[in-house]
Amino acid sequence: MSYNFILSSILILFIFCYMMLLNFAWQNRETPISISYGLGVVTAFFYTFGYAFQLLSTTVDQMMFWIHIQYIGIAFAPIIWVIMTLQFTGNQRFLTKRTIALLSIGPIYTLSAHFTNEWHQLFYKSIALDYSQGFPLIILDRGPLFYLHIGYVYSYHLIGIVILTLIYHKSNRERKKQVALMIIGSLFVFGFPFIHSVGAIKVPIDISPFGLVFSSLFYLWGIYKFNLLKLSPLAMKKVFESINDAVIIFDIDNNLKIYNTSAKSLFEQLPNKKLIGNSAAEVLSHFPPLVQFIEHKLEMDSITQSMQLREKYYNVHFSFVNGSNNKIIGKMFILHDITESIKYEESLLQKSKQYEYLAHHDVLTGLYNRTYFEEVVKRKLAQPQKNDAALMICDLNFFKEINDVYGHLTGDNVLIFTANCWRKNLPNPHILARLGGDEFIMFFEHIESKEKFIKQINEVRYVFQENKYKRDGIEIEVMPSVGIAFVEEDGIDYEHLYQTCDKRMYEDKKSRKEQYLMKEV
Repeated sequence: MSYNFILSSILILFIFCYMMLLNFAWQNRETPISISYGLGVVTAFFYTFGYAFQLLSTTVDQMMFWIHIQYIGIAFAPIIWVIMTLQFTGNQRFLTKRTIALLSIGPIYTLSAHFTNEWHQLFYKSIALDYSQGFPLIILDRGPLFYLHIGYVYSYHLIGIVILTLIYHKSNRERKKQVALMIIGSLFVFGFPFIHSVGAIKVPIDISPFGLVFSSLFYLWGIYKFNLLKLSPLAMKKVFESINDAVIIFDIDNNLKIYNTSAKSLFEQLPNKKLIGNSAAEVLSHFPPLVQFIEHKLEMDSITQSMQLREKYYNVHFSFVNGSNNKIIGKMFILHDITESIKYEESLLQKSKQYEYLAHHDVLTGLYNRTYFEEVVKRKLAQPQKNDAALMICDLNFFKEINDVYGHLTGDNVLIFTANCWRKNLPNPHILARLGGDEFIMFFEHIESKEKFIKQINEVRYVFQENKYKRDGIEIEVMPSVGIAFVEEDGIDYEHLYQTCDKRMYEDKKSRKEQYLMKEV
């Protein structure tokens, strides 16, 4: 068996390495660098796969067919390399449509020059077969357009190396390992073809696909050993930018170093170019509480504080940022927006207050309702030394007739008028409630004397007589009847006091109706 079969089998076997790399790229496809890395693996697949079958070919036409397959990968590998390095180093901002269009000149030139060689013979001047190795090998006499292609390939490779070298000097120790792996891996990809192209080593076969094999093994090792690409600068930046909370990092002198997208709203008054390097007092001047929190000398390693910044509420978490030697190099503040939670709690509290109000008050008049009134009064009567207290019930005369003649809406307004009149004119302290219908009840915790109290109630009655209900052209004289019970005379039992008031109120009602009828006659 000629060794071309062995070499072809080795290349086909290592195509499975590309499958593993493609699987890795697919699993991490949420980051652009994984997509470009996966496309780079696809270009290596075309080159390796094409050369594996070129080694098994026996005619020029067969070999040229597989060389065409290889050039699908060869043409696009350099541009994908540049895109991948820009994304890996966090410089994807340069990947504009214009930049990609300019970079695409290289692969378009290579493909057009290669696939039209039969017309101009400038990419390959001549093609022949060599049988000296025991199997046919193609001999390509390279023309001037081929060397322009070589210039395109290695100028793109050099661009990528320069970008990686610059980022290497700015990176921390862990990042440097990843950058170094990228550079070394690329030397396998582009170094082997260079050696073959210039003839530095006299080898009858094309060693470039084997460089790709070594590169794939190297990258596989880097992926599982150093999390190559998984913790790339772009991936780290994407994680930082994707955090919903505002993240702001200052140096130890409280100068702004970095912030994520969610934090931009905090700096809305300043243009972005004036932010980095400025003090916290300058970039957050419209949030004095936050500035004080940032500038305050914090003794604890971390602390969380809630604060209101204008119309929003935040939980602000502080922690120190430590360098590789565990020395403090900065401060990190994470602001979690809790505005919705605060508003929800406030709405619950408001609803709770509303429910509590409705449970204790009459909806129409705003006075206490019967249930709450009885609860409060019974509690007060249970206290010692309540002999100077009094209970009074009020009922409106002719209220049914008001409803019948003027309607229930007017009747409701008369009840509101009555409640307001009692509220404004009753002697203090008092507790006023609506029993229901046209009945009201009042409790007086301290009265000076029975005689003075009755005089005060009669004065309120006079107010009703002098200030008639007037609305929508309707004029009504409100005539309340009352019944009063005095604790000193009638005891402290609420039920007994109520019944006494009720009885005396109906006596007063009967008397006032008789007086009214006599007056009418």
